[in-house]
Amino acid sequence: MPAISPPLKKLLTVVKVAVAVVILAVLYRRIESSDGFQRLLNDQKHWSYLLVAQTLVVGAFCFSFVRWFLLVRGLGLEFRLRDAFRLGSLGFMLNQFFPGSVGGDLFKAVFIAREQPEQKTEAVATVFIDRVIGLYAMLLVASLGLAYGGKHVESDKVFTSLQTVVWTAAALGTLGFAFVLSPLATGEQMRRLVDAVPLVGHTLTRLIDAVEVYRSRRHYLFAAFGFALATHCLLISVFWLIGMGLPVSKLTFLQNASVVPAGLVAGALPSTPGGLGVLEGGMDYLYTMLGAAKGDGGIVALTYRAMTYSFAGVGAVFYFSSRKKVEELMHEAEVLAEEV
Repeated sequence: MPAISPPLKKLLTVVKVAVAVVILAVLYRRIESSDGFQRLLNDQKHWSYLLVAQTLVVGAFCFSFVRWFLLVRGLGLEFRLRDAFRLGSLGFMLNQFFPGSVGGDLFKAVFIAREQPEQKTEAVATVFIDRVIGLYAMLLVASLGLAYGGKHVESDKVFTSLQTVVWTAAALGTLGFAFVLSPLATGEQMRRLVDAVPLVGHTLTRLIDAVEVYRSRRHYLFAAFGFALATHCLLISVFWLIGMGLPVSKLTFLQNASVVPAGLVAGALPSTPGGLGVLEGGMDYLYTMLGAAKGDGGIVALTYRAMTYSFAGVGAVFYFSSRKKVEELMHEAEVLAEEV
């Protein structure tokens, strides 16, 4: 597959930013037309709910860092929990504020590959596996939520299409997860097939070796998956608490559980930097389907965004404390991205 030229990558970045701006502009008009900003300024807010929500946001991110730590340690690699927190917060900051070719996952992959020169392939694989497990857990939670939501939402073509897409992706993920844990994924026939692949056969064989290690130490995989599920359950609670703390339409916890995971899935798609605009627009649409005033879902999502940005300040502290090394790794990641 030919590499995408740097000018085209920059153009794609500009398009993604433009899409985010357009979505946010439309959302702004919806909030303004419903007097959402006036309610935020003048109506009573319950700060205790918002404080707990902010605390749970921090907890959710901490769970995601522990998840990656478990996956790295599951391969027997030397890795400290504090490094998982440091690199995780740096990666999150890069995803939110650096919309170019260097994403947080790529930065983490370059860093851990440097730290594990003898097992670079396996170390980089943990970053990819961590993202896959997180997305799979999100799809499962979203599937359960949409199943509940479908009983309480009037017939809607978009909602039905969303159910179909999420349920299909979750089913495929389940089949893939079962395959990875089966002997077929690491058998001799599979090894011969991947070893015959030109250029990357040796690398793929080493990935199969990593899968074999996980199969023998599957408790690490299941523990990581448990932390992923806990993360998404915390985020459902965050949205419910934000709704309770702000002067917006009040949805029940179960109503939030029916739509928040689906909104997070939309925000996780690589359509805009950090899902900016897509998450907010998606949540506004989903909240409206459950009877909330137009714009209220967007207000809740924007507040959640602000809370995550406050956490990105942790990454900024690590960035400025090791700025020279971080920028060196970012440059290395940029070079790698241009070669892909």
